[in-house]
Amino acid sequence: MLTKKILPTLLWTAIAGSLVLTGCSQTQAPTTLAKQVQQAELIPLESFFNEQDISKLSASRDGKWLAFFKEYQGASNIYLMPAGGDLSEAFAITTSKDPINSFRWSTEANEIFFLRDTAGNENTQVYRLTLDTTQAKPVPSVTALTHNSEVVYNILKQPKENPNTLVLMSNQDNPQQRDIYRLELDSGKITNIFANTYGFSQVEVNKQGQPMLGTSSNPDNTSDLYANIDGKWTSLIKTQFGESINILSFDEGNKQAYISADIDGRDKQELLRLNMTSGKLTTLHKDPNNESDVYEVIFNDKGEPLAVSYYGGRLRTYPLDNTFAQRWQQINDQFKQDVEITITDRNEKTGLWQLHVASDVDMGSDYRYTVETGEVSLLLKQEPIIKPELLSKRQSISYQARDGVTIQAYLTLPKGQTGDLPTIILPHGGPWARDYWTLSSGYFNPIAQLLANRGYAVLQPNFRASTGFGKRFLNLGNKNWGTGSMQNDLTDGAHYLIEQGIADKQRLGIMGASYGGYAALAGATFTPDLYQAVISYVGPSSLITLLESFPPHFRPYLGQFYSAVGDPEITADRVDMRARSPINFVDNIKAPLMLVQGANDPRVTQLESDNIARVMSKQQLPVEYILAKDEGHGFRKRDNKLAYILAMEQFFAKHLGGRVDNRVTPALATHLDTLKVDVSRL
Repeated sequence: MLTKKILPTLLWTAIAGSLVLTGCSQTQAPTTLAKQVQQAELIPLESFFNEQDISKLSASRDGKWLAFFKEYQGASNIYLMPAGGDLSEAFAITTSKDPINSFRWSTEANEIFFLRDTAGNENTQVYRLTLDTTQAKPVPSVTALTHNSEVVYNILKQPKENPNTLVLMSNQDNPQQRDIYRLELDSGKITNIFANTYGFSQVEVNKQGQPMLGTSSNPDNTSDLYANIDGKWTSLIKTQFGESINILSFDEGNKQAYISADIDGRDKQELLRLNMTSGKLTTLHKDPNNESDVYEVIFNDKGEPLAVSYYGGRLRTYPLDNTFAQRWQQINDQFKQDVEITITDRNEKTGLWQLHVASDVDMGSDYRYTVETGEVSLLLKQEPIIKPELLSKRQSISYQARDGVTIQAYLTLPKGQTGDLPTIILPHGGPWARDYWTLSSGYFNPIAQLLANRGYAVLQPNFRASTGFGKRFLNLGNKNWGTGSMQNDLTDGAHYLIEQGIADKQRLGIMGASYGGYAALAGATFTPDLYQAVISYVGPSSLITLLESFPPHFRPYLGQFYSAVGDPEITADRVDMRARSPINFVDNIKAPLMLVQGANDPRVTQLESDNIARVMSKQQLPVEYILAKDEGHGFRKRDNKLAYILAMEQFFAKHLGGRVDNRVTPALATHLDTLKVDVSRL
């Protein structure tokens, strides 16, 4: 099975969960104002990030074993259990102190390949985990397949007809260029098979592991789709400024490819078939509601599309195949509640599909659908630590920005409370990303639930430059960081909640990570009278130093950044970037500020937080600084994550008046103290 989510090439995103095909979409209307009732019971902070939570459940190719992520001593590790067994039989097969980034089963044997970096530096290395299944309890053996911690390795594919190799993408030979390599699993030999002088950000390889298609990210914010035709790379499509192409699948024998693109006058990305010989494009599907880009396409083993989905406020799925439609309906008929159903695996040989079923108040459970019988059975159920009825419904709403553009957003309200509330504006990172509906679909969604439990209204706007709403909406964010429409969309969302009687204008806060952290700093400096508390989590304070500090292998792909933010080597752009950089407007700040930073962040370096903390301290402005020396672009280790959330809870309670849970373990309080920076000594 081939399943392709449509995501742009992002070099700077906040941490986010992975989403695939879902169904059972329902439209929710905004909550009507009502009288406040008794507040919900306080839920312990640790429960929102339970160390027993399971994610990324994946079955081995023979279906006998299940692997998944779960914390081991505070870091995300891989666990194993027999299929059909009890969760009590699961055991850790990695025990890394650094969280595992991702893993995949081998197509040929009971072994797993995984990626891991060091202390959040993003220089991921490739590891092979072999399972000795002759023992009653399989014995894992881990081998490092790459050994250069100064560069990045990512797995592109395990070729179907050459399964004893992996195809990797890495800047091993040239710090500024990500080439394609073949890794021999037995010998460990790594061979450069394609020098990526075209600047491909996406590469598709064939069954033998040879690169066949690639999309370039050009400095002028255009893209090219190249094809390897008879050994020669040829540009088949060149986009206009701000357009995008995503390779979904290709049929080498019939010389055709499936792509999603917003080219040739299209605003929203559509599902297209490309004849690689003639260059002819055929539209196979586009959003009937003209609301969003293609979000995901699911393919059969022959590479033919079976279904396509779109995501506005909720996901809508359209089967393209009658047989698939019947089976999809069978699955949806099993679940009467408002959920999203994710197909995480679909094995045509065995007729077994793996499903994940989740909602806005439930992290979800895993099921198996059997094609032969039409039966849906529980594969692995997680008993939620927090009962779903204690959490708040997550509403998809929309409001009008000041210039008439419609902004889709998610609103989470405290249970039983709908008016005159302390409120947090929570912009996502990226900015070329977006927020989704399910609880497990984003790093900040559980935090939004925690804040709602503490009495806050939480608004998560998909502001201009968010992905999934068409190229026009995305490109409206160009040169509008900080003082333009992107920030206005957040400001207008806050005013919308005030006008609706939901938000108390005297108790407004803003918090975000990555781009969202920058937006929080922009809120503090450019709309200083709006917010009474601000938290910037790995957010840049200067657009100039941000662009100048990107790692070398990012630079070939910065065309979108130059268009959206500016090129610091161009005088006019540099002047504009300086005018949009919060570090230059610290004098405007009125609200208390908290900074949260990872010392090893390669995207938004520690300098960004150090600089603004230093200036605020000298001017005796209220600033708190949380720094983790063993983290990168976002906290992934449990103790650091919980410490930051504890600091957030206390900070907002102090300045906005929300509730605070005083049941804090001494160990957590002590760890938080170790992360606090004395800003007077910077």
